[in-house]
Amino acid sequence: MKILYLINYAGKAGTEKYVENLVRIFTEAGHECHFAYCVPGELSEKMAAWKIPSLRLELGRSGALRAAGKLAEYCSANGIEVIHAQYPRENIIALLSLRRNPAPRVVYTNHLTIRSGLRWRVLNRIFTPRNHRIIAVCREGRDIMIENGVCPERIEVIYNGVKPAVNRERDTSARMGLGVAEGDFMLTIFARYAPEKGLDFLLDSLARLRELTDRPFRCVICGDGEGYEATAAKKQELGLGGIVIQAGFRRDTADILRASDLYLNTSSRNEAMSFAILEAMNAALPLVVTDVGGNRDLAETNIVCGRVVPYGDTEGFARAILEIMEDDALRARLSAAAGRKIDEEFDLNKLAWDVFRAYQ
Repeated sequence: MKILYLINYAGKAGTEKYVENLVRIFTEAGHECHFAYCVPGELSEKMAAWKIPSLRLELGRSGALRAAGKLAEYCSANGIEVIHAQYPRENIIALLSLRRNPAPRVVYTNHLTIRSGLRWRVLNRIFTPRNHRIIAVCREGRDIMIENGVCPERIEVIYNGVKPAVNRERDTSARMGLGVAEGDFMLTIFARYAPEKGLDFLLDSLARLRELTDRPFRCVICGDGEGYEATAAKKQELGLGGIVIQAGFRRDTADILRASDLYLNTSSRNEAMSFAILEAMNAALPLVVTDVGGNRDLAETNIVCGRVVPYGDTEGFARAILEIMEDDALRARLSAAAGRKIDEEFDLNKLAWDVFRAYQ
């Protein structure tokens, strides 16, 4: 099959990881993958390194019709059978391209849990009945899409996944480079410094946790973004300068997870199905997460491997961390459950082929 993946920003976040995984798996299986994007980044560099045929488009609103025409020409010339669009704007452009080349089937994955305004609800009602399939990566994402006017008959839930780890034994060697002592309880979070990631809430919760326990702990934040300095200032104001370690953007995240004791997610919104949480579960880490998007699916649905707390409840979040920190037997059970849940419910190799079946 010839499949074209369409995305605006070819960067390094979870959606890009989703596309990267599908391209890798389907290419290795003998299918022909193509890539179209607007803003270059790490993903477009990987596609170039893998020699995936690529097309750069202007995907802004003012250029949507031109982009659709150019996309139609490319798909016609290359015999594309499926256009797999990421995000609403890309989906509309892909559907507009069918006016000039009706051959491809358009599949759309929604990676966000955002309630749309009237304009997008109207556009979704007009356009999404023309989609071949629409993929929601969590149950809340499906429900919000329906609220947003997306055609419910076209939607199916297919979770994100990761390749199950062969070895989930802990390895604390990465602690030294992070400044975490061997006896410290190590909390980890992978997050951009953006308002929706809830890092202010994280710091408030850690300040409360420090009041609740004398046990030494450290929280390692891996990520970059515009709010880095504001977070650095707030941690000093709260007296967390020696507790919160801002490690910046890292490429050794697998090593950091293996060295950790507990994984956190403090997002306030827009969190559909977090690859970072999946990777933490794959390293057999228990979770304490906010109740947004797919977080409850990951932490508590079917197999329980963590705790879910409403965003903004600093007392509840701190006490959920404390419960797992102080109870070794509970932590061991949740750890084992996290790995088992990846094996049974979030195996990338199975879920990728569920996506492929949606193309047919």
